[in-house]
Amino acid sequence: MSRRVLRGSLLAGLFVLGAGTMAAQQATLQVDAAVAKRGQSLFQSRGCTGCHSIGKGKRSGPDLAGGTQRRSLEWLRRWIKNPTLMFETDSTAKALLAQFNDTKMPNLRLKDDEVEAVLQYIQQESDKVGAAGTH
Repeated sequence: MSRRVLRGSLLAGLFVLGAGTMAAQQATLQVDAAVAKRGQSLFQSRGCTGCHSIGKGKRSGPDLAGGTQRRSLEWLRRWIKNPTLMFETDSTAKALLAQFNDTKMPNLRLKDDEVEAVLQYIQQESDKVGAAGTH
């Protein structure tokens, strides 16, 4: 295979991968109010508010407003489920760790349905912040 064909194939592959990532990051999570309410309870009872806000600025961890637009839902699910593993294997998680002075998010040992509830709560609150910002 010639270098030109190989280079063209590589560039096309990177373009497709990049487009998939961008589309995933812009996917919107459909919020079920009852599930989001459970997520709010988990967010508060598991201590997330100690490090995170949603639309009120950074704390010892990032502000989560718009988080479902900044990261893919797949990445967020893995992150919330097992941040310890992500710190070891994921470049974005490592960058966040450096950005927030090596403050590690603990593994809250959430079940899959609890992870979904927390994500729906974050999406619901992000939507409120976004709606407030447009008026």
